[in-house]
Amino acid sequence: MIRRHKSRTVHHLFVISILLLGAYLRWGAFDEAIIHGDQSAILDAAFQAAHLRYFPDIGMKSSVGVMQTGIVPLLAAVPLLVINRVIAVRWFFAALDFLALAWLYRAARRTLGRRTALLTSLLYATNPWIIEFVRTIWYQTLIAAFATVAFSGLLWVLSARKGRAAALALALIGATLMSLVHLVTAPWGMLVVAMGLLIAWHYKIWRGLWVGLGVSGVLVFPYLVYLVRTRFSDLAFLLRTGSDAVNGLNTSAFRLAGELLTGSMIVSTTHGDQWDRAIIEWPQEPTLFLILLGIAALWAFIDAGRRRRRLLGLSVAWSVLVPAIYLFSDVHLQHFYLMHIFPAPLILMAAGLDAMLRRVRVGFRLIGHSLVALLVVITLWWSSLWFVRIRLEAHGQLQRTTRAWLMDRAAITVDRYLEETPHSQVIVLTANRGEVSPFDWIRAYVQSDAVRVTPAGSGLIIPEGPMCYLLGPGVPVETLAPVADHITPTAAMTVPAAPSWNFHCGETRAPLPSPLATWNNGMRLLETQISGTFAPGEVLDLTYTWHYLPTVRRDYHVFNHLLLEGRTLVAQIDGAGVPTKYWRAGDVLITYFDLRLPENLSRGAYHLLTGAYAWPEIDRVFLTDGSPAFQVDRLTLP
Repeated sequence: MIRRHKSRTVHHLFVISILLLGAYLRWGAFDEAIIHGDQSAILDAAFQAAHLRYFPDIGMKSSVGVMQTGIVPLLAAVPLLVINRVIAVRWFFAALDFLALAWLYRAARRTLGRRTALLTSLLYATNPWIIEFVRTIWYQTLIAAFATVAFSGLLWVLSARKGRAAALALALIGATLMSLVHLVTAPWGMLVVAMGLLIAWHYKIWRGLWVGLGVSGVLVFPYLVYLVRTRFSDLAFLLRTGSDAVNGLNTSAFRLAGELLTGSMIVSTTHGDQWDRAIIEWPQEPTLFLILLGIAALWAFIDAGRRRRRLLGLSVAWSVLVPAIYLFSDVHLQHFYLMHIFPAPLILMAAGLDAMLRRVRVGFRLIGHSLVALLVVITLWWSSLWFVRIRLEAHGQLQRTTRAWLMDRAAITVDRYLEETPHSQVIVLTANRGEVSPFDWIRAYVQSDAVRVTPAGSGLIIPEGPMCYLLGPGVPVETLAPVADHITPTAAMTVPAAPSWNFHCGETRAPLPSPLATWNNGMRLLETQISGTFAPGEVLDLTYTWHYLPTVRRDYHVFNHLLLEGRTLVAQIDGAGVPTKYWRAGDVLITYFDLRLPENLSRGAYHLLTGAYAWPEIDRVFLTDGSPAFQVDRLTLP
């Protein structure tokens, strides 16, 4: 009795240690989470949903060109109902994965024993790729967590008698959530749901089946509405993509699966010089881990009885079929495409090592203890990588700019400024030129259109009334040269990044000159400036100042055409300059364009024209005098 009590105490200490380790690896320096365009898009929808202003039935476009579901922004909105901070989303996502870890331990212990549960939990808690994704606000973040919920539920149903209904419902809901957080997992998610239906029919677990299907139906319904509304165009696109001819088998999925399981490629991911100097490299680890996995999986089946083989069969099927789905696909695979392979291979490894330790012969047990020791060393090495990373993140030493706590600080500062000066505007200037800026979500945070974001090198907005400009990371103060006489730095609003993000605020703008030309949509060209050398292969820098008094609200692009003798087009540059969605009545807009001249530029007289057209319809907007474009300058190449 005393020995059994001591054994339980030791086991509980191991469990607590693994859970604490897993918690630290997930929550350590969680406020340092990086915010880029993808994260900003998720947060924007999440803040809107948390304020009950928008229900995201879809998310952003995926890497294969179809729209993601809205489940990730909705999940991100949950913590925002309580704490209005970006770091709350990061904390909540880590909590979901931590709960999946706890459920994995519970299911493995109930079905395969304490030792298998300990080893499986240790592997899941420390796996570098799981931690890599769970420490990021992303669509890929929760793939492994929901796959683990689904797998653990099926494991429970196949073994235990008590609690089967609840476990089956969890498995079906987990498979559905896994499919929704990233569509790349949907084919496997549908197979898991089908597997759950067969198991429910075999064991007559009707209550768990209906609960699982009912909740899953509610979760899927918004995306189904979107598919019906778009006539299943995304689904048709995916089917066409999957039916493309493939030259040979696409075996890269198995390579990526091996890298996920072993933590390979994490070390080679660029984190900066300090990371490279601080970590201990172990090039042999991936090979050792795969050998260990092969030995353990083989032994697990040799030693297993009928009941355990059924459970291990589920693990093998899960481990093999997930990458096998891509054998006949020509899609360029990435690591997150295979994240739902977890935790099945980990169960196989843990069960095999446990089987060795249960053998009576000393030789087998000695081998088992040696392999377990090697496994523990591997998990400690994995953990050491993240100890280094977390320490560097906590001290801001990974050269990562738009970190979550800094973004929160910026959002709070903007919100306070707008509360104190309700009629003001905040213009965020960002070095990012993608479709979505890391700062776009701040508009949803403050619930105001008074916040606008524009790429610093493309344009500048000058509102009518009081304004503040936030210079994001990498944006030089010279960007504000056109308004430098009317704004001043506001030290009290500085965000303490390194270098700091500074606010420059002012009350009024300079008087406007008479327009050079006026278009029918309310655009007025006030000034033009051309710099650079007009010669073959050179670049002309075009700076135009506009006054916008809209007559019809549409999205517009500005065009710049260089015509030889006013007839032959030889160079062109188009674009919005400032994103049209941020244009407001009364704004002064400065647009910047780089017009590259051809290497074979002929001698002669050239006309530089500018104008506008509606985008994406490409409907030309004419000037009020009926002209299709305005001649900015006449250039001559002698």
